[in-house]
Amino acid sequence: MPKMKKRALKGSRRRSAFVAMLPIQGTACTADRIGLPAQLEVAHPDDPFRTRPHAAAETAAGRPITVTHRLRDRRSRGATLISHISFDVWNTLVTANPSHATRRTKFLATCFDKEEAAVRNAYAEVKKWVNQHAIETGYAPSLSENIRLLMMRCNVQKDPGLIAKAFEHVFENCKPVVLDTTVRLIHSLADDGFTLSIGSNSSFISGTTMHNFLESTFGCVFRFGIYSDLLGYAKPNEAFFNKIIKSCGVAADNILHVGDDAICDLQGARSAGMRGALVGRSEDIQEAVYDAV
Repeated sequence: MPKMKKRALKGSRRRSAFVAMLPIQGTACTADRIGLPAQLEVAHPDDPFRTRPHAAAETAAGRPITVTHRLRDRRSRGATLISHISFDVWNTLVTANPSHATRRTKFLATCFDKEEAAVRNAYAEVKKWVNQHAIETGYAPSLSENIRLLMMRCNVQKDPGLIAKAFEHVFENCKPVVLDTTVRLIHSLADDGFTLSIGSNSSFISGTTMHNFLESTFGCVFRFGIYSDLLGYAKPNEAFFNKIIKSCGVAADNILHVGDDAICDLQGARSAGMRGALVGRSEDIQEAVYDAV
């Protein structure tokens, strides 16, 4: 593909900060509005989602150790407590729908009048470059800029806005996979008193589209969402994590960021003074979070 200078792309830095930080609508939602009972019983012996999956120790009453119990223990020892948890999205809270890539490729092949293999390879090359660009410079192109890079790679000229709309349509018809255990974990953490947010790099699916999906899936449990395509900065840039810290209003070492990338998520969070937890697979998110808090 053509050489792309590793620098901030024109115009990407001028996007307003409030657009990048999308609050869940209706932050005053009550538990019953998101399908939860008004009060979840803490440490219920029949609810495995309230316990560490590998916890063998039990309380005197014979109930499993929960996050609430662990917080009380850490508080009694004077340990620094996590009060806010930020989550990456892809391969952390959600995984890709197996049909999504196929439908996207078919659309691009038809739109660009190219072979499917050609557009598939072009998409992979551009996405790889965007990810590497984020790691090396800390800056993130907008959705329209990413689409222009893709068109340049395929040597076509189309309306980026129409392609963005088509990408959104494909996303809506091939929504990401979210495990029930993940939804219950997030609700459990919110009920235990943690404040929660999203901090995600985004390239060909806009932060706005993703945030709307998370809202419809998890309910109003996330205080805000920060997305690289809207902010102009990407993980592991310290500026990205500083935005999370500022939005939380708590000290950096009271914040835990959970993600699947050792550089963008773990190293990036720690460089900003936050705690970090690495998720090997989305299925492991519960254990990763409980070990960290």
